[in-house]
Amino acid sequence: MQKGVSPVVAVTVLIMMAVLASVAVWYWVSAYTTKPPGPDTTQKGYVVVDVYRNASNTGCNAVDVKNTGGLPLNNIVFEVRDYASGRPAGANGTDASATTQAFVNITSEIASGFTMVENISFPGNFTNRTSVPFGTYLLRVSARSPSTTQITGLTDQLFTCS
Repeated sequence: MQKGVSPVVAVTVLIMMAVLASVAVWYWVSAYTTKPPGPDTTQKGYVVVDVYRNASNTGCNAVDVKNTGGLPLNNIVFEVRDYASGRPAGANGTDASATTQAFVNITSEIASGFTMVENISFPGNFTNRTSVPFGTYLLRVSARSPSTTQITGLTDQLFTCS
C-alpha cells in the first residue's frame, strides 16, 4: 500500500502556495512603485484677528492674520476689497485702478495656529504700510498671488477698519 497525498490535494496545495507567493511579491514590489502622496493644499484657512489704525487716525494700515489651517501660509497676496461694492480698495476709498489697489502680501511663513501682523500695501511697495479709509473690507486671494493655483480652501475674510 502506498502512503502519501492524493494528487488532487497535492495540486490544490501547490496552487495555494503559488497564489500566496505571488500576493506576497506583489505587496513587496508595490511598496517601491507607488507614488508618495503630494503636498496637501486643501488644509489652509485664516482669520483676521485684529486691525490696526494708522497714526493719523484716518484709516487702517495693518491686520493680524491667524493661520487656522493645518499647513503654513506663505507666498500669498490678498486683495483688499470694499465689502459693500466689491470694488478694490485704495487709499482714497474704492479705486479700480491697478496702480492704487490695496493688498496684503504674506511673504514670511505663518505656521498653523500662529498670528502675524501683515501690512496693507500697494503694488510695487509691499513692505511699506499704506492706509485704507475707515470701512468694512474683504481679504480675497489675488490672481497676482504666485501660488494661487496651488492653494484651495482660502475664503474671503471680512474685517472692519474703524
